[in-house]
Amino acid sequence: MGRFICATDFSGASENAIQYAGEIGQRINSDIVLFHNIDETKEPALVAASGESICPITREKEQKKEARTQMKRLQTYLENGDEDLSLGYKSKISSGDTSQTLATLAQEEHADLVVLASDPSHGLQEMVDQSLTARIIQQVPCPVLVVPGNVTFKPIRRMVLAIDLHGFCPANMSEVLKLAGYFGAQLQLLFVLPKEEPTARQFVEEELERISRRLPYHRISQHIEVNSSVEEGISQFCFNHRADMLVVGAHASNIWKHLLQPGHQQTPSYYPNLPLLVVHPKKIRF
Repeated sequence: MGRFICATDFSGASENAIQYAGEIGQRINSDIVLFHNIDETKEPALVAASGESICPITREKEQKKEARTQMKRLQTYLENGDEDLSLGYKSKISSGDTSQTLATLAQEEHADLVVLASDPSHGLQEMVDQSLTARIIQQVPCPVLVVPGNVTFKPIRRMVLAIDLHGFCPANMSEVLKLAGYFGAQLQLLFVLPKEEPTARQFVEEELERISRRLPYHRISQHIEVNSSVEEGISQFCFNHRADMLVVGAHASNIWKHLLQPGHQQTPSYYPNLPLLVVHPKKIRF
């Protein structure tokens, strides 16, 4: 995991996500690309005091000037905090559709990870179908780490990998295993069983064991959580086992979108408590 792209809107939440990524990056000598996009489709038309509309070109220049100022401040702040000089920072400011420009940058930079922030105080309205975060996850060619704004970094000791047994596994399992290996984390394979049935449980146990044997990692455990709701089952397991990170496949979009919405009423909410790593799937014969 050599290059991270950290998206920023210069908010406290995005700065927190960058610092979280930096803590990981310091341990593995990563480079960090700070990315800010001016999404023109969301910018309202500006009107001067005289009542005349401001030229779009002038408006874009002003936006880029302000973005460069804030980016310089952010990069200086991060570099001054990197006492070991173990991280390399560079920045990129673009304009256009955010998800498309970020996906293009991830390809150009051969990114190993894209880091996004989410802010619970905003109600996570973005974390719904057709949201910006969902589009980014679906378009970028690498794993995406979503860091809640109220989460500070701590060493990753327990990483939960939620599995659906439909023949899919994260495409970049090698990167997930590298991340687990850097911290000596326990990788907990989790399947949520809708209801307790001996035959179904036996089948799931055998499948989890088969998957474990094929993964080149020695600290793996297998778990079954019984719950009629997959999302609540995952949330409950992460809470009870004090997970430090949850990993899901991008193909299971109904799961990660629900998990990132404001909390369930009956169970501890997943969202405010730990980061979510979403990785792209491909079929792997286990």
